[in-house]
Amino acid sequence: MKKLVSLLLCISFCSLCLCACSGSGEKARYNVVYTDVFDTVTEFTAYCYSEEEFNKAAEAMHAELLRLHKLFDIYNSYDGVKNVRTLCENPGTGLRGVPELCALVELGKEYYSLSGGKLNIALGAVLRIWHEYREKGTGVPSAAELRKASEHTDISKVSASPEGIVAVSDPELKLDLGAVAKGYASGLAAKVIKDMGVTDFALNIGGNVVTSGEKPNGKWVIGVQDPDEGIYAKVRVSGESVVTSGDYQRYYEYEGVRYHHIIDPETLFPADRYRSVTVICGDPAQADALSTALFLMPLEEGKALAKSRGAEALWILPDKSSVRTDGFEKYE
Repeated sequence: MKKLVSLLLCISFCSLCLCACSGSGEKARYNVVYTDVFDTVTEFTAYCYSEEEFNKAAEAMHAELLRLHKLFDIYNSYDGVKNVRTLCENPGTGLRGVPELCALVELGKEYYSLSGGKLNIALGAVLRIWHEYREKGTGVPSAAELRKASEHTDISKVSASPEGIVAVSDPELKLDLGAVAKGYASGLAAKVIKDMGVTDFALNIGGNVVTSGEKPNGKWVIGVQDPDEGIYAKVRVSGESVVTSGDYQRYYEYEGVRYHHIIDPETLFPADRYRSVTVICGDPAQADALSTALFLMPLEEGKALAKSRGAEALWILPDKSSVRTDGFEKYE
């Protein structure tokens, strides 16, 4: 059986309808859902003085996400767009004038170092093999097939120059920015929303949640999904990002075994230390990178990394018990 779970976090205010303005001069709640960016569900909820104000912000935010979706796409080409697929198909030539891609590569290289090589944006050759098996929903790649692909995952072959040029020197290396792209994109989209004058909102891109301001009755309440069913915990945030990485997001089952999409670069198979890791952090790009890195790292090393980045984290273990950083409970 094959299953794709797009939303990692359940937002307690979730709704698919736009709320009409009361006309009282107070802010009202508005909500819209998109399904055409980053292969997941995007939900935008905000408190605005009018539907017109909300719609303008939503349209600007959506346009920004569409632009970034095309830029970071590793599988598809678009007219007039030089993206990650372009880069991987033309190794050695490099892409110029793509500052967002440069920033993501730099973030990926930073977290490769911080995680001791556990988070590797150059692991695409291996991840593509798993993607193909997940799409079919049957079979398991051989160790030999994965090892051969892993010969082309050296992140030192990927560069981002101060002049804004991204290059790949190994013709068989494939970038995969899935561990960092949605968090980075949510931060840029949130900036667009704020530039439109909207300050009280929550934006959820497939479980990468970024918040600003508050609801009329207080902070945003975000539900951390139980890996099997329901809500495991709730956190209350204002201005922070909440991101979860888990084994229930994208996976398939074959002969009674679940194979999810977060691959350990040492074993080349799905990581099995935890069921999920949730990170709360002020920077959405950092939160996204951290959630994947911590999912792949030993617990004590992960705690130290979270602390060094000013983040709080919740680990749900295979037996459904949990471990928290010292400051996580203040959000519950």
